[in-house]
Amino acid sequence: MHFGLYLKKKGIISAEQLVAAAEVQMASLTRIGQLALEESILSPRDIFDVLRAQSAAPNERFGELAIEMGLMTRDELMRLLMLQGDRRRSIADILVSRRVMTKQQVAAEMSEYRRSIAKRRAGSGVPVKIVPMARRYRIVSPATV
Repeated sequence: MHFGLYLKKKGIISAEQLVAAAEVQMASLTRIGQLALEESILSPRDIFDVLRAQSAAPNERFGELAIEMGLMTRDELMRLLMLQGDRRRSIADILVSRRVMTKQQVAAEMSEYRRSIAKRRAGSGVPVKIVPMARRYRIVSPATV
């Protein structure tokens, strides 16, 4: 469960406050084209070409169009999406800036939230350490080879 949902479930914030914070968070994301320019993946001309193509196909995402146009690879898009996520403003920061919660309230709730996650993981029997799975082999008859 994400921190914002945790706060809503506890009754600390309302659904409306959570939605408003999520909207602010989404609106403040750095655009993929901007990140591609910063990372020297696309040139300003490439960005213009993708945006022009996007105006003809508004439901297509910028990154997907850039891949289709041969301007970037899927791996490059994945890297840009990770950068975008790393730069995203936290819900906690947004709630503080909107004066829904104080920094002290966020710190206390975040500590409790993290404890609840740790307790849930320990109680569920789910190992915290990732253990490699055994490889599975498919038996193929000589006639199909």
